[in-house]
Amino acid sequence: MKRNILALLLGGLILSLTGCKTIQASDIDAEKITFKGKNYIQTFSDDFDGDKLNSKNWEKCPEWQRQDLGGYWKNGCSYLKDGNLVIEAKKDDNTLVSGAIRSKNKFYQGYGLYKIRFKAEKTSGCWYAFWLMSETQGKIGNGSIDGAEIDIFEIISNDPNMPAGKKMYLNSAVHWDGYGAEHKSAGNQFMIDDSFYDQWHEITFEWTPEYYKAWLDDAETPYWDTTGQAEKYGGINTKPNYIKITAEFGKWGGPLKDEMLPCHLLVDWVKVYKPE
Repeated sequence: MKRNILALLLGGLILSLTGCKTIQASDIDAEKITFKGKNYIQTFSDDFDGDKLNSKNWEKCPEWQRQDLGGYWKNGCSYLKDGNLVIEAKKDDNTLVSGAIRSKNKFYQGYGLYKIRFKAEKTSGCWYAFWLMSETQGKIGNGSIDGAEIDIFEIISNDPNMPAGKKMYLNSAVHWDGYGAEHKSAGNQFMIDDSFYDQWHEITFEWTPEYYKAWLDDAETPYWDTTGQAEKYGGINTKPNYIKITAEFGKWGGPLKDEMLPCHLLVDWVKVYKPE
């Protein structure tokens, strides 16, 4: 018995160190898929049916103030409607509010595939994001290896710092060493245009010990690929992360335009797989 307990403890430690620890959030049929010649088994799935968020999978993010336009995450801006998760951003009287959910304390995973089907409305002064967060992101001194924020995409519609024709893009990035004086980050921009909005898209994100890659729809070439760039990104995160789906207001998203509010990100489903 002692030997079995020790084996279990050591196994859990090894999984944690390699970034492959998984906390199962709900009972699902373990679908098996092959992607780019690799076999995976499903660990998480939510198709957002019903009339309320599945509490086994998600919680609403705390109603914190976000970014530099004074906006807040607000519980009422994340809800289910017509078989979709709705992440809304709007003005509530004179306060900017937006939705945000996360799988913290419910589901974590490291290496594997993360898939999402979504539709975004064009806006300005606000952006939507699908991202992963390590509990240890704030640890200083070992790059992103011991914890990172991984932004699979942030949909930027009107970046005031970019020239005309390059203001709309999918931003993908890694942040590590906390958010204070030691904060570091690296990223990539994939240009989009007006045809991207109000259409359903699928994104597949692959996280391995060697790289991060992300594909849009059926494209053969990833829109984000860190192969051979581990040093630029502080290494590859080895720690398990939880999922976040959010919207927030900020100057990076462009000048605020009341006529473009409320705006919405609709999510049809989220699925996660681990290497088989």
